[in-house]
Amino acid sequence: MPTLLLQSLFPLVFIMLLGWLSGKLGYTRREDASVLATVVIRFALPFHLFIGALNTNPDKIKNFAFMAVLVIGLMGSYFLTLLISRYVFRHDIKTSAIQSLVCAFPDMAYFGAPVLAVLIGPEGFLGVLIGNLITSVFMIPLTIILIRMGDKHAAGDSEEIHAGKLIVQNLLKAIRNPIVWIPISGVLLSLAGVQLPHMLSMPIEMVGKIAGGLSLFALGLLFYGERPTVNIQTCTNISIKNLLQPAMMAAAGLAFGLSHTLMQQVIIIGATPSAIAAGMFALRSDTYIEPASSSILLGTAIGVVTEGIMIYLIS
Repeated sequence: MPTLLLQSLFPLVFIMLLGWLSGKLGYTRREDASVLATVVIRFALPFHLFIGALNTNPDKIKNFAFMAVLVIGLMGSYFLTLLISRYVFRHDIKTSAIQSLVCAFPDMAYFGAPVLAVLIGPEGFLGVLIGNLITSVFMIPLTIILIRMGDKHAAGDSEEIHAGKLIVQNLLKAIRNPIVWIPISGVLLSLAGVQLPHMLSMPIEMVGKIAGGLSLFALGLLFYGERPTVNIQTCTNISIKNLLQPAMMAAAGLAFGLSHTLMQQVIIIGATPSAIAAGMFALRSDTYIEPASSSILLGTAIGVVTEGIMIYLIS
């Protein structure tokens, strides 16, 4: 067991530390993390998920119980946080949407994928693939709608908000995103039983293999110079994301009778710290910036420990 924990978590800490040291020593600038993140999100990770989906047994992709558990865990924690934010912390709808995203959006690309690769192997990317689709199709469009509703309310705009139109617009934007349509292409090819020629699959695999290391390096670089704040907001956010969400995943997995391997995937995804993308939404919306960034930074540091505990429990 100690060897498994070391193999799963040491690469995360080591590569993030390299990124942090790169910023500390002046080899790279903190702003460079956005460029590295673009390479990961637009190219490396989509191709990595594409190959993972292409090499996954079609019967496993059609596991609707597995999808349902991920929907319950991801969206359940989102709506729970939305209620807490609105009626406990008394935030407006825009701030509540950002806080919900911070508490429910796992960092599957940066943090979860490398852990699953070591713990489970290539099949572990099935959870990352489906989880990414759920966040892209449901969570992010819903957050954008709530943010726009908050903006209109704050501006005193009495014009009716057409939720259906907003949903369609954001779904179309999500589908055009490479991290959505490229993995979906892999799923469709797998279901159709199509295999790519080696000459084409080899360069795709080469690009995909840099996703884990480059994303962790960018994450460490992004955290350089951050000064987190500890308060009731950050403690609540970290508790929901790092502890409550994996508990919800585990409960739903037991209810749906998932296999041990699939249970490992959903719990690891649930225990994964908040995604950097949630912080990007806070910055872009100029809302909830300090609590969001502090929650993501501290949650990632604590996530190394909580992820280790989850690995120990499920193994």
